[in-house]
Amino acid sequence: MRFTIYINIYSKSSKMCYTKHMNLNQALKEIEHLKKVNIKLLKENEKNHRLIFKLNTKLNLILSDKEILTEKYNIERIKTFIPKSESISAVIINEVETLGKEKKIRKKKRKNFESFDFERHVSETRYEKPEIDTCPTCKGELSIASEKVRYVVESIPATLKVTKIIKQSCKCKNCNPKDNQIYYPLSTSLFPGSVMTHSFASYICYHKYELGIPFEHLSRHLKETLKIEVSKQNLALYMAKMASILTPIYKQMKDDLLNNQAKVIHADETTLSISKRPLSDQMRKKSYVYVYTSSYYDQQIAIYDFHESRAVDQTARWLKAYEGVIVCDDYAGYTKLKRENDKIKLQRCFAHARRRFVDILKALPQDKKKESYAVKILDVMGKLFHEEATYKRQNLLPSEILTKRQQDHPKILKELEDLIFKHDYKTNSAIEKAVSYTKKVWPELTTYLTSGYVEITNNIAERAVRPFVINRKVFMTSGSYDGARYTTKLFSIIRTARINDVNVSKYLEYVLDNINKKEIKDLLPYSPSVINMLKNN
Repeated sequence: MRFTIYINIYSKSSKMCYTKHMNLNQALKEIEHLKKVNIKLLKENEKNHRLIFKLNTKLNLILSDKEILTEKYNIERIKTFIPKSESISAVIINEVETLGKEKKIRKKKRKNFESFDFERHVSETRYEKPEIDTCPTCKGELSIASEKVRYVVESIPATLKVTKIIKQSCKCKNCNPKDNQIYYPLSTSLFPGSVMTHSFASYICYHKYELGIPFEHLSRHLKETLKIEVSKQNLALYMAKMASILTPIYKQMKDDLLNNQAKVIHADETTLSISKRPLSDQMRKKSYVYVYTSSYYDQQIAIYDFHESRAVDQTARWLKAYEGVIVCDDYAGYTKLKRENDKIKLQRCFAHARRRFVDILKALPQDKKKESYAVKILDVMGKLFHEEATYKRQNLLPSEILTKRQQDHPKILKELEDLIFKHDYKTNSAIEKAVSYTKKVWPELTTYLTSGYVEITNNIAERAVRPFVINRKVFMTSGSYDGARYTTKLFSIIRTARINDVNVSKYLEYVLDNINKKEIKDLLPYSPSVINMLKNN
């Protein structure tokens, strides 16, 4: 018996759908061929993800070093905006992630300004010659024997360019004055009726949310350096307007993170105090900023999301339809989120669990460390971290990482489980509390065994929280709930630009110039065209 199979095939090149006639044997061969092609494409896709992971890891290390230097510079710069009577608390964030003393690797000493291309920035060339023109001995003409080049740098204060705009309305000369219509020019400004331009708005946004300068001090800075008075209330209004203008970009970033290819989101949170709360909410002491980031296998996105409370119905409402893994700490809100959506899996952070035992070890006298169960537990955990580091060094694909994990980790996890669950620890002791925490999150410490894209720690999100915490050291509180919301929107866009190594100031101005001209996907801080055009040199 002969069968005729009709298969609809979509051609990308012609963008047309056509029907292919084939018998059963041909159809089976075609299916087998398509299966092989699909496997090949999946493998290539994994290789691309691995390459993205390597590049993002390398970029993150570079940006991390740059962040430390920028942080020191910003703190020193911010001090110039703050009266001597005010002070900035020392920023100390030192999370222990390894045991024992690591051998220090001496970095090659870099020359001053080694990475700065002076020649590219030269605007004037000046020659310095001896004051004499002739040889004092023989009176002969002097010729150039050698040249030694040096560069000097001048600081040019920011300046304002003021443009006078005269809006002219028009009417017809020939029409009856009673019926004559007046025609007004259409405003194309994003800030109609104000002195604000795209470049000025970008300047204010950069200083406020990238350098962390409070509006009050920024207002003083504008008056002293640019000789223009802009009140802190007006600065806040301009930034609220800017946040509203850039909301479509923020929403698209959230959608892209929600639908990331690796199906992994890292989540963390930090507190934020609000100085002016509604009367109905006066008893609330702290509100929260939630941070959500992509893994290194995806486009680099950082979302900062403000909420008044920790109620998961409010804080993670946009994650309710998410399908994938959330890497997080022990916040119970994510447990509730998982109960409501069985397509969500949780990976609790192994570094959080390990840190509790590290703290115990640091407090123990040297002679008691060897016999402590904290050391034994840390030794076993260290094996897991060692294996993970080995996979990264071997440059394994996510599928290969998954295979290796399923081969290597069960034995180590069984050893750790025995130490956690099969020993009695002194009630209310530090180790008993650390063990209790590990027991509580144990079922969700091993989700990483189901996907090679999932990390065993939440370090990515913790690093994303750090810049906000540093800025909070300066501004301390947010004025209102609405102010906190537009702050986190703008901070999300700026930080995403930073982690993609895009020049923040130029990017903000570029987006404002093109927000009504180009598609949102072409204005995202991780858009290839944006990165190529505005990448930091």
